[in-house]
Amino acid sequence: MHIIFCTSSSTKSGGSRQALYLAQEFIRRGHTLTFFTPADSTLRSLDASITWADLPERPRHWRAAIEAAFPSAAGKPVPAVFHAFHNKAVKKAAWWGLLWRSRGVVCVAHRGVVYKPGNPLPYWSPGIGAFAVNSQACARVLSRCGVGSARLHVVYNGIPDARTVPHTPATEMRKQLHIPDSRFIFGTVAGNNPVKGADILLRAFAAARLPNTSLVMVGVSPAQWGDLAAELGVENDVRMIEHTEHVADYLNIMDAFVLPSRSESMPNTLLEAIRMGLPSVAADVGGVGELLADCGILVPPDSPEAMAQAMAEMRGSATAREHWAANSKARAPLFSISNRAESMESIYRNLFAARKLLPE
Repeated sequence: MHIIFCTSSSTKSGGSRQALYLAQEFIRRGHTLTFFTPADSTLRSLDASITWADLPERPRHWRAAIEAAFPSAAGKPVPAVFHAFHNKAVKKAAWWGLLWRSRGVVCVAHRGVVYKPGNPLPYWSPGIGAFAVNSQACARVLSRCGVGSARLHVVYNGIPDARTVPHTPATEMRKQLHIPDSRFIFGTVAGNNPVKGADILLRAFAAARLPNTSLVMVGVSPAQWGDLAAELGVENDVRMIEHTEHVADYLNIMDAFVLPSRSESMPNTLLEAIRMGLPSVAADVGGVGELLADCGILVPPDSPEAMAQAMAEMRGSATAREHWAANSKARAPLFSISNRAESMESIYRNLFAARKLLPE
């Protein structure tokens, strides 16, 4: 198939990474793919082998740039997929898709957030043949906005196998962090945005008062959160690591994962923890409940007290942790990038079939 991806985001956000992982898997499967991003996108630094294309600075020039990438043979259009990621690109696809029908292009839009769209009109447009949403929670939001069930497809995020392979032995990682082998480790992979809940986790960890236990926070800045850790009296038991691409090295030393977010749809970090076979404590937001299932403990969002109690429960029962860890390992294949790609291929093919198009 000929596939064109387009994101209006310039960052390496979770949604952008999911688009990249999917693009990499499609290319591995033999599809022809071009990926449009803003020229300054930091996503490109993660894989120079992708065929990247620039979105012009002025949005009114986007359509012409994308149309120039449409495939053709003997001067005739060849059926293709246009898959839009992030809000601005999705809005454009809603109307471009109407114009592109005669060119054999089917349009798909990704939605990975659980808040209501400010403008529902693009979501009503028949120019988009399918919405690929990453959780049932996200699907419910669009359904309430008037998107019909026939166009809604829940396709869970996927994590490439390489993201779950540690590069450094666990014993060496503990040495680097000055954490003895005997200490229990709770961990998270988050960020500095308040929505990720670093403050909630620090307060929960302090309130739990767990003996012989450390907290490892990956993607969290000591400059931003160190003072709070000191104020709570846990600075000696907390390790904060700035952003890293070697997340698996840190997940590999964790005994349990914690997701303290105030809002999520289908968090990549929790998916990575499940794929690593970890039991988890997670705030019950967005699609987290459907993701976690029986792999840990759900707690009300924005509640350090409830999170502290759950962390104490997790820490106190090796039997329960083993049960949840086993369930994580059993669920892990559901969230492979291969599984995600197969689901998306099926959506693309069904759209082509409905239009009686024959993709190459």
